[in-house]
Amino acid sequence: MSSESPAIDGKKKKHYIVAMFGFFLKKNLCDVWDNMLHTILINLPMMLLFVLGYFFCARMSGIQSLGNTGIMISVTVCCLIWGILYLAEGENAAKISRYEGPRYKLFLKQILPSIKDGILLGLCASILILAVLISLPYYFKIWHPMDGSEGNWVGLLMMSCVFWVVVIASLAIQWILPVRSLMHNSFRKCLKKSFIIFFDNPIFSLGVALVNIANILISFVSLGILNGPATTAITLTNALRLRLYKYDWLEINPGLTKAQRKEVPWEELIAKDKEMLGPRRLRSFLFPWKD
Repeated sequence: MSSESPAIDGKKKKHYIVAMFGFFLKKNLCDVWDNMLHTILINLPMMLLFVLGYFFCARMSGIQSLGNTGIMISVTVCCLIWGILYLAEGENAAKISRYEGPRYKLFLKQILPSIKDGILLGLCASILILAVLISLPYYFKIWHPMDGSEGNWVGLLMMSCVFWVVVIASLAIQWILPVRSLMHNSFRKCLKKSFIIFFDNPIFSLGVALVNIANILISFVSLGILNGPATTAITLTNALRLRLYKYDWLEINPGLTKAQRKEVPWEELIAKDKEMLGPRRLRSFLFPWKD
């Protein structure tokens, strides 16, 4: 593609970005639906683990002698186990995003290779969760003491700092699984690239995070049957795989100006994926034989 291609005007640029995100939503829905049985087989055990982890955390937090230490231990242990199993599903998510079929045996096979990175991811997740469970209430009490005494504005400042650090870090580390499964980098490189992706695509990262928040809500309502960790992995992998087309385009067009780099021709970049996905109508989800 030539760097001298005509500039995309503002309306078309916005249309292309919306079209790209719309295609991501459509492809993701189709991938999750087409692999529903596989996602259920992954989601149900992990949701059971979540329930057991919840009771474990409640039990540990109820031990008066441990105090916050009990919460820290229980949350960390649960996050470590979750991180390992979550990353183990990454290879299947990558296969699904490439229009290939997942295999449950691949999930089981990837558990051992995912232990190291899963532990590191679990530690990152536990730090963020504990910051919300312990740090935010602590600084809130400094800002607004429960005994009615005068508070300190430093508590509000620290609470705001912790909140935004947690939000930014959460939006960034969500990319660790797809970076690892698509690029097969070390955890350190995955973490670094995840933050680069977030700061280069903050709105897109937020949009994908909102999709996964919806996935989590549906998962709780359906008791893990419809959505869950496997669905989240597919969503993130689909999102990053499509987003990486931008960087491939930038790589073959090194002479672009700053303004031209923002004019990503998404319609052209996702054309092959659109063709591979095909025209999926709503009735094809329930009556595929009629298409």
